[in-house]
Amino acid sequence: MSDEDRQIRLLLLHEAGGEIEGRGKYHKLLDRYRRGAEDTGVEHVVKERGPYDPGLSRSVQRYLDLELVETDEEGESRDVRETQKGERYMSGYERVRSRLDESFRNTVKQARQVVGEYGEKSMSQLVKEEDVQADKELPYGTRLSDDDSAEEEV
Repeated sequence: MSDEDRQIRLLLLHEAGGEIEGRGKYHKLLDRYRRGAEDTGVEHVVKERGPYDPGLSRSVQRYLDLELVETDEEGESRDVRETQKGERYMSGYERVRSRLDESFRNTVKQARQVVGEYGEKSMSQLVKEEDVQADKELPYGTRLSDDDSAEEEV
């Protein structure tokens, strides 16, 4: 996965107004994005509460180290908030990348759509979505592709 693929995690946080309440909800919003995008580059696997992005914790730690996000309790919090530095970074990144890369405009549009439709829902509401429930029926560790079908087990 390239650094550009990882930016969707930060972009989604930015489009959510700079805060996502709960890492579980963050996973589910990334899953909603994965389901609507052509190729996210973000891997999801089936865990107890449905689709899970194994790279999210590493990305959040990287963003903490760069001071782009903050959490309570030294990264142990379930809430993630964009810092002022992170907001400036993502605003500039989004503005420049949108001018240079037409496909990125679609990425931003999809992220906004996900946040608009699912951003106000709680983690438990997102877990109750029909497609998440169907994924939960798959064996733990099953990799989920961008087109909603299981590919292989981890």
